[in-house]
Amino acid sequence: MDFADRLAEVLYDAWGMKVAGSFAATGGLVFNAGVFAAPHEEADYQEGKYSFYYCERASRGAPLFQTTNRHVFDHCVLQNYGNPLRIRYGFPKLTLGDSASIRSGWTMVHTGSSLRHDYLGIRSGDGNFYPCETSDFRLLAGLSHVVKYSPLDVLECYLRPDAGPLLSQWLSKPAR
Repeated sequence: MDFADRLAEVLYDAWGMKVAGSFAATGGLVFNAGVFAAPHEEADYQEGKYSFYYCERASRGAPLFQTTNRHVFDHCVLQNYGNPLRIRYGFPKLTLGDSASIRSGWTMVHTGSSLRHDYLGIRSGDGNFYPCETSDFRLLAGLSHVVKYSPLDVLECYLRPDAGPLLSQWLSKPAR
């Protein structure tokens, strides 16, 4: 089973959310298919770019993130659903998606616009660039820690109570 199939299975199990479509077809993917009047998410692939949108009242806003790299895109979609899934299953949240700092030696690449805090992606300590146009610094910080792993491996860690073995260091601990 590939990442997209497994994610669709998990989203249906957790919330009854239907994922319909594919990147091979016009219209892309719809998360919570059949409920267009309610808030839902959509993803598409056009002109070499994967985009993810939040939709309300059947209308799309600006993309939450965009990338030309499918591996990066899958990780970003997973970061979007990861902690909500953990909460749904009664597991402690991961600080990876909320407050983790960018990985040591990595940097966030800004667009250069002085008007907004928009980013073009992240650059690893060894110079590899991972494109991800977004204004969400938390997404990029989290992405820096997981992008070297397969999205399917990371998804399976999100679905374990201990988030092990890859994500356990970001497990939220109750206050003592």
